Amino acid sequence: MKAVTFKNQQILITEVPEPDCGSEDLLVKVCSAGINAADILQKRGLYPAPAGIPQNIPGLEFSGTVVKVGRKTSGFSPGDRVTGIVGGGAQAELITIHYSNALIVPDSVNLVDAGGFSETYLTAYDALVRQAGLQMGEKVLINGAAGGVGLSAVTIAALLNTRVTASARHVEHHQHLKTLGATPVLPEDVSKNAPYDVVLELVGGINMEQNISNLSDDGRISVIGIGAGAKSEIDLRLVMSKRARIFGSTLRARTTQSKAGLINEARTKLIPLLDQGKLPITIAGRFDFNEAESAYESFSTPGKLGKILLVF
Repeated sequence: MKAVTFKNQQILITEVPEPDCGSEDLLVKVCSAGINAADILQKRGLYPAPAGIPQNIPGLEFSGTVVKVGRKTSGFSPGDRVTGIVGGGAQAELITIHYSNALIVPDSVNLVDAGGFSETYLTAYDALVRQAGLQMGEKVLINGAAGGVGLSAVTIAALLNTRVTASARHVEHHQHLKTLGATPVLPEDVSKNAPYDVVLELVGGINMEQNISNLSDDGRISVIGIGAGAKSEIDLRLVMSKRARIFGSTLRARTTQSKAGLINEARTKLIPLLDQGKLPITIAGRFDFNEAESAYESFSTPGKLGKILLVF
């Protein structure tokens, strides 16, 4: 099969062996695969795939059609349309995934676009709902709201009937954020709507001092993006006086069992909303997988709104 591969920080289209379908796996013919910041880091040699995952094939999310099911799987059959999160290897013609980490794509959803659903919405849901415990009526700030995860976070927060402030540097994206239910602001203006009960940090350490200053008592900060730097100097006196909580997470390195818990919640909480058209997947660009280099360039270009997809 063909796959996008990295070698010496270069992007290549390479013939690689087809993956073996284990007894608890689904073998999936990939329709599309999303590009994420983790792929860029892996290309630079800064974020290797977890053990047991192909080290030279990127891709953390995909959509496709099941072609084979392992004998110990349940709930899936050949021909099912699925999406899911993996530790890598999604940017290839075929991929295997543990059946507990896959989700059925509703018939109402375009299968190509579904390749940009899993990593974005599952990351946002995990950070806002499972970790930060975002509640109806609370105020939430989303820094870096124009990316795939940011847009998903805005959508989820708005559906929870919270008061959403979305920070995005490019003014041309603000109208779209309004349609999703947020009050858009430039990064330098986030303090105008403070204090916030929850801050979702998708940019990095550069924002942490301001995040703590803008936090309400008993506020929470969830860090899931560090593209603008991983280090920050903060005043612990403010953290103490506000009884603040700061935490962070990634999905990639979690165990299959850990991911399965999140997937189970998504199956009941998110997939019905996706089927109803309430979880839009904003696509910034679709590229044939043979144009992977152009797709990665587009992802790395400032000013995009939404997901970049590789289409097989």
